[in-house]
Amino acid sequence: MNETTVGRELQTVVELEQDFCRNVYGQAPCTAAVGVTGERKCFNTLATCQDPENFNRGTLTLRFCRPGERLPDVYCLPSVQSVSTAPTEINPGGGSSSSGPLGKRASVKVTFTDHPHSDNVVDPYVAERGYRPLERGTFWSKWLARNPYYNNRVLRVREGYAGQAMGDMVTRTYLIDKIDGPDSRGRVQITAKDVLKLADNDRAQAPRASAGELLVDYSEEEAIVALRVTRALASEYPAPGTVRVNDELMTYTWVNTISDSEIQLTGITRSTDGSQPDSHEAGDRVQLCLRYQNIRVDHLAYEWLTQYGEVPTEWIDLAAWEAEASVWLQQFDLTGLVTEPTGVTDLLSEITEQCLFFIWWDEREQKIRLEAIKPPVFQTVPKLNDDANIIADSAQVTQDPKGRVSQVWVYWGQRDPTEDLEKESNYRRVRIRADLEAEGAQQYGEQRIRKIYSRWLYSDAQAINVTARLLSRYRNNPRYIMISVDAKDRALWTGDVVDILHRGVVDDTGAPLDTRYQILSAEETTPGHQAEYRLEVFEYSISYRIGLWMEADAPTYDEATDEEKFTGAWWADANGKVGGDPGFNWT
Repeated sequence: MNETTVGRELQTVVELEQDFCRNVYGQAPCTAAVGVTGERKCFNTLATCQDPENFNRGTLTLRFCRPGERLPDVYCLPSVQSVSTAPTEINPGGGSSSSGPLGKRASVKVTFTDHPHSDNVVDPYVAERGYRPLERGTFWSKWLARNPYYNNRVLRVREGYAGQAMGDMVTRTYLIDKIDGPDSRGRVQITAKDVLKLADNDRAQAPRASAGELLVDYSEEEAIVALRVTRALASEYPAPGTVRVNDELMTYTWVNTISDSEIQLTGITRSTDGSQPDSHEAGDRVQLCLRYQNIRVDHLAYEWLTQYGEVPTEWIDLAAWEAEASVWLQQFDLTGLVTEPTGVTDLLSEITEQCLFFIWWDEREQKIRLEAIKPPVFQTVPKLNDDANIIADSAQVTQDPKGRVSQVWVYWGQRDPTEDLEKESNYRRVRIRADLEAEGAQQYGEQRIRKIYSRWLYSDAQAINVTARLLSRYRNNPRYIMISVDAKDRALWTGDVVDILHRGVVDDTGAPLDTRYQILSAEETTPGHQAEYRLEVFEYSISYRIGLWMEADAPTYDEATDEEKFTGAWWADANGKVGGDPGFNWT
């Protein structure tokens, strides 16, 4: 049974991955013993462990389903009451006024009915207990007592149809944020969010806060040979490096350990990177800075997510990121200095807006995806229409005048990295691109200015690229459509591009206009039966074709397939034509 089967019967499975020790109680390397380390055997969880030094963290997957659902050959607790999801919503270029540059995070709330439980599966020593588990507590009350460290553990929601293998079901993956209950009615609710929650500002900061403090005073005029630092280890200050003390930046070439209470940063150069010399007192914080030199945006985002957000690397397909960036983001190799702990989400928001790409958690593919804001080329685009795909009366067409842009101002060339990021006088250069025709009385009749403050861009070419591409996409009012489709079309998902023919979007004669959109959010409003998409018109004001270099044995234009024509390029004739079509653009 699948999406196209008549009379399909929905099946929902919720999976929870709890930490579970791989060791066996009392068997090496576990040194626990009843009567010595505890009154009874543990439950193979850290909270009940009697030999924490040898706790060997593994995973136990628990499965839950709705009462009455059929799950052959799977141990599943039939206690799921409801599953409510809120979808990821991307915001390419930060164009939407309703969300930040990183868009909105996906989340899920699962409500369970609590009940007595035999401790089967969750207690490896249940047969040795001197009591009947069914007569003690309830499943969730016991589970929470044994597993208080549930934050950021994996929760999956699998949705498919009766008789379908779980591996073939649509699977969405989240990280547990909180668990409420059991309440007086025996209800428990788990709230989980997408993996990018690990990059939230209150969880991930780059650089990390430094513990070091000045051991002695330094005057504003003093030539510092070695900066004396206490309350820190040499390993906390990799050499060479840059530190910030108050509002003064200093570089150093080496670090030495003098004693248990002192390290010294040597080879000091004071007031670097445009900062001003200042006097400092013992106890002032010595903050390690992050300096980047010509680092491409995909590698920068990867470092912040994995090193500071501690996102597991298996959730990022770095090769796919690099392939996308090598074509569309090659010009955005960045140089900058972060002088104080800054939220990773804020840092990512800066570079996604300034370098014209977006990242989001694809809960179906279980990957953080990266995609450039780019013209609609190099892809075969699926089509939807009123007759075959869009559910009757579900389409809603809207516009967002607040998202329109007629001028883009990019400030770059930061004078002093310790100053406020949005202080305009702290930038040497500004690049302004305006669409005067759009501002004219015959069109929109007003200015819509978007200002970008960049610590990262270092060339006029980069600033020009940003202004041109943002203005190209957002010079007109952003247009949106909301549609619902049957489950047979639910393979489309967030970030995908699609052509839609809808009777509410027409040309100047009133004929339905085939329009290209990008899916901003996707949600199964009736799981397994109906999906709802929110899409934005995928608009670029370009009048040329773009192609890629091809292999020497590539076919001629006339012999090429439609897909090859999407992804290739051919030399034009003297009239600028290729097989009668407009030629390709050389940039």
